[in-house]
Amino acid sequence: MNPTLDLRDLHVSYAYTTAVRLLSLDRVTPFWPDLGLRIDGVEEVKTAARRCFRAEIELEALEDDERDHDGMLAVHIAAFLADVERTQGTTAAAQIRAWIEERFFVLEQEPDWRTLWHVLVAWLPRRKEHRVASFGLPLGKIAKLFEIARAWAETADALDRRIAEAEALPLEGWDAEAYTAYRGDDPDLSPLTGLSLHLAAVAFERTWGAIQRLLSPVEMDALERWGQAEVLAHMDSISHHSAWIPPESRSLS
Repeated sequence: MNPTLDLRDLHVSYAYTTAVRLLSLDRVTPFWPDLGLRIDGVEEVKTAARRCFRAEIELEALEDDERDHDGMLAVHIAAFLADVERTQGTTAAAQIRAWIEERFFVLEQEPDWRTLWHVLVAWLPRRKEHRVASFGLPLGKIAKLFEIARAWAETADALDRRIAEAEALPLEGWDAEAYTAYRGDDPDLSPLTGLSLHLAAVAFERTWGAIQRLLSPVEMDALERWGQAEVLAHMDSISHHSAWIPPESRSLS
């Protein structure tokens, strides 16, 4: 089984290598249900992922004139999917490919405005209702909006705690080897950063969908005005225009 996306696209190859690296780690295994992966042979998949990650490490160690990086990386990723198909069947391999290409890759491209709204939505319940209403949001909607925002803040906090607990596990066995290779000369780097960002994007996708279902287009305009005012008041380093919500993300229709 081969990828359906072009691995010569840097964004695609980065998504694949990041996802495979995560699947190889023991400390990521408890997160598989959160990723939507339902596969019986977890250890076999991890073994295939480790083989692919080791091949990537060896590839990076080669001199530039000794390698066709993109071509060789594509071979290793195809071999990973083939290993999963051989040991777990076509359905399992297709499930992993679909997760990487249709979920991990897509959500990895989360635009800047949306990551900013991760923060702004979490701030909502800390603000006075009448202050938010002053931007044009009806009080009857604000209570429900605050409920959605509180649920998002709680989800984000719980995710942060789970990631921190996973990071705190002793580095041993394969995870120690993988972390050493990933960090290189920077001990602060962590492969779990990619996991944290992905799971936050997954959770916020649900949150934003709830907001889209709640607010009318005019009310979404009011929410945008509130967000821009928050950026102006509390975020000196970015423009308030960063809180602009694109038309396609204002409603579900």
